[in-house]
Amino acid sequence: MQILKWLGGLLLVLAAGGTGFVIFLLLTAPDPASIEGPTEGWFLAESMPSPRGELATAVAHASPCQDPPCPELERLHVVGGLRGFLHVLDLVHVYDPVQGEWGDGPPLPRPRHHLAAAGLGEAVYVSGGAEGVGRPWTPESDLWRLELGRDAWESLEAMPEPRWGHRMVAHDGRLFVVGGEGPSSSVLIYTPGSGWTTGAEMPEPRDHLSVVVADDRIWAMGGRVPESRSRVDIYDPVEDEWRPGPELPVPTSGAAEGVVDGVIFISGGEEMQLLRGGIVDQHWALHTGASSPAPSSARSPAWEPVVAPPIPVHGADGAIFQGTFVIAGGASRHGALSVTAWSDAFQWMDR
Repeated sequence: MQILKWLGGLLLVLAAGGTGFVIFLLLTAPDPASIEGPTEGWFLAESMPSPRGELATAVAHASPCQDPPCPELERLHVVGGLRGFLHVLDLVHVYDPVQGEWGDGPPLPRPRHHLAAAGLGEAVYVSGGAEGVGRPWTPESDLWRLELGRDAWESLEAMPEPRWGHRMVAHDGRLFVVGGEGPSSSVLIYTPGSGWTTGAEMPEPRDHLSVVVADDRIWAMGGRVPESRSRVDIYDPVEDEWRPGPELPVPTSGAAEGVVDGVIFISGGEEMQLLRGGIVDQHWALHTGASSPAPSSARSPAWEPVVAPPIPVHGADGAIFQGTFVIAGGASRHGALSVTAWSDAFQWMDR
């Protein structure tokens, strides 16, 4: 009986200590409001209506753009994700740069986290993700479209296979689904009005990767399998083939990414191991393409360090909005600790 009392007391102490630790983490999570003054090279715009991570972002035009670019017509959509202790969201928030404020968009047909999104013309497309939080997560194959001005999402032909932890990018009037957890690592290609086709498999399957379009090629950077990688693979959509690209300086997964004037930016991410992991507080740029300075013929393009955003995060999704690189949400702690540090920050690179 004495042993049972002793064990019960020990469990109470451990429970109290664990609760106290969680409260401490919640109270000490980096907060945009605690950042005083501007950060060199970045600024904080109006915070999102709610903190969240493992979300997706997409930019689309509110009406047809007759003479690109049309920054006044751009609308940034932040869709789905996680907040709190793994609460899966169907929320859609829309940032209007003319009004300088956030508004509510039509909710997703189903809650999703680790989903992907891309804008194409006056429509936002969302693919895949997962709905449950019990491991292993089950990937979904949905493809949804929201035409701006409509009050509901439209269900389109599902992907050939389900994915979560992937990225989706628009290029040459088509959508390309790259990476993620699913039956294969094949590129999935959607042509509006024609449906899906399948491209070559990525050389090393991985999820939580970062993907951009630069110089008419699709760059797949970082990710994990299950540890974070520094690998970069480049896909040629015309030849349907992959080739290796310049490796990242450090392994990372769940990083935010974007391309401005032929310069690829990749920011943050995580190494998710509880004890050895952490937020990757490193941020890099690579000049590539005709609009960027030409590299020396004696060497390949190289990643260069760039100034960090105010709050390094993982589980965000970078976007090119109003001609610059922006990061919405994410988590400022890694792995399981993410639930104590979802962010509502809306971070803009000052260019």
